[in-house]
Amino acid sequence: MVPDKLWVVDRRTTRRYLLFRPDKQRHIENAFWYCLGVCANEVSLEVHAATLMSTHTHLVYSDPQGLQPDFKREFHRTFACCVKAILGWPEEVLRSNSAGGEHEPANEEALVSDIGHLIANPVAAFAVRYAKHWPGAKTVASDIGTRVITATRPDFYFSPRNTRWPDKVELRLTMPEALVAKYGEQGARDRIAEEVKRREHQAWDEAKAGGIAFKGARRVQRTAHSARARRYEVFGKVNPRFSAAGDAETAAAKLSELKQFDADYDQALARWMSGDRQAVFPYGTWWMRVHHRVRVRPPP
Repeated sequence: MVPDKLWVVDRRTTRRYLLFRPDKQRHIENAFWYCLGVCANEVSLEVHAATLMSTHTHLVYSDPQGLQPDFKREFHRTFACCVKAILGWPEEVLRSNSAGGEHEPANEEALVSDIGHLIANPVAAFAVRYAKHWPGAKTVASDIGTRVITATRPDFYFSPRNTRWPDKVELRLTMPEALVAKYGEQGARDRIAEEVKRREHQAWDEAKAGGIAFKGARRVQRTAHSARARRYEVFGKVNPRFSAAGDAETAAAKLSELKQFDADYDQALARWMSGDRQAVFPYGTWWMRVHHRVRVRPPP
């Protein structure tokens, strides 16, 4: 893992059950913000935007210390356990093969597009007509850089005797530095709001063309968590490793960088597997460094 990277990450429920469906008591929403706040603060993660859909978590954040794997492990584990306790769900919560649902925005336009997609996700799913009407955990453009979320400890799962879990946790939604540098903070919020509006109109046009009705917040909340999403999903769809918002030059440079990393990693791994414990892995290697203490090149 390389420090100071931006990430767009999602994680889906098992077999597309609506396990994260917003409840009227807001227990699931509070648990989401609490687990996210505690786990993000533990590794100094900067969360920029987050939405909890009925079937998946959706996050955009910066990773200053390169500790994203530790964050994902703890956040997904604790939130899943909390959901099991709240719902009395007897099986697994998260799909085991969806851990790769993450990519890196390669430029500012890609980042704006990714945040816009996250915010407008409830509209694109035909759940509500406007993103701001989603009844669960959500972010709107005006929240980024201004909102501080306070969540209380969900005693469904966490013990008040364990000092790791405070009574309350605060999570600040920060504006990505790259967007501040390009647009200014308010300008960045305006640019994100424009992208959200564009995606909302796109969803309205698609709903009109297909004769699709938006469910509305009340119907969303009344849906059983044991129901499953029915919208068609492409089987075997490839998870992208980066987004470039149509910038061919940026995409080519990023692709070259990833290919070089993969080639260097494969070469080092082959040497290590053959018994050469002096093999040096490329900068950014995480699993082999943490679990096998391999040698890694210094930052470029």
